[in-house]
Amino acid sequence: MTVRKAAEKDFDEINNLFYELDTHAIDMQPEHFQRGMPRSFEYLSGLISDDKPDILLALIDDLIIGFSIIVEKETPKLDLLIPHGYAYIQDFVISESHRNKGFGAKLMEASKKWAKDRGLTYLRLSVLPENKDARRFYKRQDMKEQMITMECPI
Repeated sequence: MTVRKAAEKDFDEINNLFYELDTHAIDMQPEHFQRGMPRSFEYLSGLISDDKPDILLALIDDLIIGFSIIVEKETPKLDLLIPHGYAYIQDFVISESHRNKGFGAKLMEASKKWAKDRGLTYLRLSVLPENKDARRFYKRQDMKEQMITMECPI
């Protein structure tokens, strides 16, 4: 498996993976997620042309099997918080047919390297509590829970 940054020619394959990722979210939390339009050209091209985010692609030969959308962020400017930059994984997916083969771990390592090369302090992401497989995977990648988001219907 190789990892490279996305280009405009990859957008259709990226949207195919988004469809898989979105389907999983809809199945787990239908009260929050619904089927939407494919990600727009403007949205995806903004991720690859801006200097803060990147789309890292996992490939086997020329087949895109996954991606990590990773964004450089900073802590809010509050006296309480120690200021530092960090990387936030906005979306992370390996196609279901390629899971449990070590490809996700390699893509995560590439995401960590991306953050380290930028001098960032840590890597952060959010995961649905129902997504037990993803939570188990992230824990194996040395990720730890730091904050829990809670909500109730009103």
